[in-house]
Amino acid sequence: MLSEDLSNLTKTLMSNAAAHNGKLYLSARQTSILLDNLGLMSVDLGQYEKSHGPIGAGAPNIAAIQRGLVTGTVVSLADRRMSKICSAFTTDDGGSAA
Repeated sequence: MLSEDLSNLTKTLMSNAAAHNGKLYLSARQTSILLDNLGLMSVDLGQYEKSHGPIGAGAPNIAAIQRGLVTGTVVSLADRRMSKICSAFTTDDGGSAA
């Protein structure tokens, strides 16, 4: 069943993240496989929904994932911008403030 497969996939991804201090490190190949197959699964689910009607389950979870990804992207961009700004400053030698 799809629910069992998603549960097993989630457990595998969680194990991967746990092994890397909570971060999910995927190779380019793993990322491609994951994203390509999520795309194919969305096509399959779309065909199912056309025949049987929309699947209501999981909508809040998808929205939470989308919010998390957007927030993570914004934070990441902000971190990069701040890093660039701070790299222009000279280091402080610990002397007195002028």
